[in-house]
Amino acid sequence: MHNNATILLFAFRKSHIGFLNRIVKDSKLAENFKVLSTRNLIFPSLIGISNLKNINFKLICEFATKEFYAKTNLKFPRFLVYNFFKIMAYVNYFRYYKALSQGYTKMLLWNGGKFRQLIAIEIAKLKGIHVYYYENGLLPNTLVLDPKGINFDNSVPRNREFYESYKNNKELPQELVPRATRHIEKFNSNNVTELPLEYIFVPFQVDYDTQILKNSPWIENMRELFNVIENLAKNSQYNFVLKEHPSSGINYPDLHTRAKNIKNVSFQNGYSTQKLIEKSLAVITVNSTVGMESLLFNKRVIVLGNAFYTIKGITYPATSEKELLEIVGQLEKLEFDEELVRKFLTYINYDYLISNDDSVYRIFAEYLLKN
Repeated sequence: MHNNATILLFAFRKSHIGFLNRIVKDSKLAENFKVLSTRNLIFPSLIGISNLKNINFKLICEFATKEFYAKTNLKFPRFLVYNFFKIMAYVNYFRYYKALSQGYTKMLLWNGGKFRQLIAIEIAKLKGIHVYYYENGLLPNTLVLDPKGINFDNSVPRNREFYESYKNNKELPQELVPRATRHIEKFNSNNVTELPLEYIFVPFQVDYDTQILKNSPWIENMRELFNVIENLAKNSQYNFVLKEHPSSGINYPDLHTRAKNIKNVSFQNGYSTQKLIEKSLAVITVNSTVGMESLLFNKRVIVLGNAFYTIKGITYPATSEKELLEIVGQLEKLEFDEELVRKFLTYINYDYLISNDDSVYRIFAEYLLKN
């Protein structure tokens, strides 16, 4: 069947369909767009069988296997889990191949780092389809739309000189948007104790998020992060305040018990992230959005993983436990170039991110048509 649309808006979750439909509705050239949900691709097609050899299923299945173990406590043998995902990878490949063979030149999808999305992206490469990525923004009330990727893979300039020459004096946001949580009891503001007068804030991330699975070379999960902080606390004069990620489905009762036996380490889930940032001396993060948010409040940020905002003069990278100890040991001497950080954040907020308001759908449509 001939398809006049050239831009595919590919929905991998039901929750994405409404957003993508609104892009089409607000576009002046709606006929150029096609919204497609994976839910409608029920039956596999064998027309892509000749291209199977050109898909790197190994890396995709290894990622899916790693994600499976990060999400669950199940002890299935690794070869069984890997081979299950290999079978599913073939099934999804045949489900998507025909859909992506309809003459599209561009494709938009959410995140791009998950198992099924990676398969679609591999097919898009075979078909010469340019993939665009969108995600929640890096600063309050924003979205990302990027032709290269998200997080560490995005197209944000990484050189200090770019920001030194950047000129924009617009105001930056000063109020963070609290993350929604289904674990209200865990983050209840009534369950708080007094914060230390001086402390370093350490926000947890989601163990099975691509930021940890893909962009964290030496911190495998939050239990490992806790071990690092525990060792750091034993050799440091500072207090360390930790907060679990509101979106995580993993609980850490064992870590709470251990923290109670360490005089300068505590969990403070009941405080807002903004307050914990504002009251802190510095922030240690693997590569969280909280690192970006902390820069808004002029905090020194130490980054343990791969992050696009690891730029000289803006944040401090620690690629090992030893290096982290050295950086924390000279914390008060660390340079903080407030003007450089302001320019970086202003560029991100006004020239890279898109405001998440009623104009966002039109902006997405125009960007995809023009670029």
